[in-house]
Amino acid sequence: MKFSQFIPVALSFATSALAQSFCSSASHSGQSVKETGNKVGSIGGVGYEMWADSGNNSATFYSDGSFSCSFSNAKDYLCRSGLSFDSTQSHSQIGHMYADFKLVKQNIANVDYSYVGIYGWTRNPLVEFYIVDNWLSQYRPGDWVGNKKHGDFIIDGAQYTVFENTRFGPSIDGDTQFKQYFSIRQTPRDCGTIDISAHFAQWEKLGMTMGKMHEAKVLGEAGSNGAGTSGTADFPYAKVYI
Repeated sequence: MKFSQFIPVALSFATSALAQSFCSSASHSGQSVKETGNKVGSIGGVGYEMWADSGNNSATFYSDGSFSCSFSNAKDYLCRSGLSFDSTQSHSQIGHMYADFKLVKQNIANVDYSYVGIYGWTRNPLVEFYIVDNWLSQYRPGDWVGNKKHGDFIIDGAQYTVFENTRFGPSIDGDTQFKQYFSIRQTPRDCGTIDISAHFAQWEKLGMTMGKMHEAKVLGEAGSNGAGTSGTADFPYAKVYI
């Protein structure tokens, strides 16, 4: 739930051939950088962030957008990679957004809550949003994520539960009040294409207003209410594109 500063990026495009092949044959490629502390950065035009509140953690980010997250004894840990924007355009002005991802989980322990999917922020209004396609915890994220449950909807060909929440706390604009939007997939998947704009459209039908885009990134987040979390969440394929 941490946030990044604006990093200008070149919007990337994927082909249908890539979309058909990455689930069966994906591997990291390009330049890489390994972070062992909290860091916001970019590599090859791709924005990234690693953040944890405790523990012995790292993340490796690649210029092709892929990344790998490793955490040990962390109360809350996240890493993400994708597109950053300058908060001047709405999603409809930017274009139709998609993400391709592949997740490989290893040695996961003591994870009480987790989100794997798409994460980002908008401004005017200030919104923190999640599209959750998988999780590292034993159980699917439940009603506790939001104080308003809109119900179940078919979005991008799958069933998602949509939640809305209002909270006061740290944001990309400091400690303030902001909205949170969640789409949580009914059944988790380790690989696939997320139609990000399809979720935006469904939220707006429900009166959940989106603002000017700040970021949209593939996210891996794990947290613990007790003992620190540990494990590896590897994303050998991760691309957010227009």
